[in-house]
Amino acid sequence: MEVEEKKSSHGGYKLVILLLVVTLAGLTFWYLREAREWEEVHQQLSDERDKISEELGNMLLEYEDLKTTNSTIAQELEIEKTKVQALQQKVLSTQSMHVVEIRKYEKETSTLRDIMRSYIHQIDSLNTLSQRLLAENKEVKQNLQSSLEENVKLSMEKDSLSSQVEKGSVLKVRNIEASGLNSRDKDTYSASRSKKLKTCFTINENAITKAGTRFVYVRILGPDGLALTNSDSEGVLEAQGQQLEYSAKREVDYQNQDLETCVFFDAKNMKLAKGAYTVEVYIDGNLSGSGQFLMK
Repeated sequence: MEVEEKKSSHGGYKLVILLLVVTLAGLTFWYLREAREWEEVHQQLSDERDKISEELGNMLLEYEDLKTTNSTIAQELEIEKTKVQALQQKVLSTQSMHVVEIRKYEKETSTLRDIMRSYIHQIDSLNTLSQRLLAENKEVKQNLQSSLEENVKLSMEKDSLSSQVEKGSVLKVRNIEASGLNSRDKDTYSASRSKKLKTCFTINENAITKAGTRFVYVRILGPDGLALTNSDSEGVLEAQGQQLEYSAKREVDYQNQDLETCVFFDAKNMKLAKGAYTVEVYIDGNLSGSGQFLMK
């Protein structure tokens, strides 16, 4: 009986030991499986952390490339860049990682990414607007330059036309004939017998110039080149920027048609020299014509 009881007791022990071995083996298998799964989760979380850090680093590079002349936006960009840098440092310094924490970092990164995209859109819009304004400004400047050139051209044409009109309005004379008159008012070319000097000419027809009365001035230059004057000469005339002594003048009524006239110079109290004399006719301050005659 005692032998049988001992055999039964030993069998029970063996069964307990077997159960313990089986349980321990199961626990070991479970632990190894859990450890492997945790290692996989840890590696996955580590990879996600590195991905988040890399994305934040790329965002910093993009912020460096963003350029704007808008001072307000430039300041805001610096603030957002600082936020990205702070989050990247926070992510890199994380040792014990949890899914909740990683998802929080992903959400913050996504928010910062959306903010950066909004700034990219703003800057692109501003650059597009700036380019358009520059193009419009260039076009305005070109149009202004064209207008200025056109105005200069028109002004030159106007000045040229005015100059042509002014030149065309200058009265000219033709058929200038001059001689002396003796005491009986007969033509003579004797210097000693001449009591007067007569200058006759035709004022040309001119439709441009203004009609009306005006003075005709005659300068008679002796052989010495000096203008002949007498007490009837009233002084000087202004012509082409010069003050010139004249010999005689006459008022005429010019009506834009050929007008024949004569101007007389009293030389009875003068001793005229022999030689070549020059006659100049001035109207409206312009030299209208000239001629010569010889006194013997």
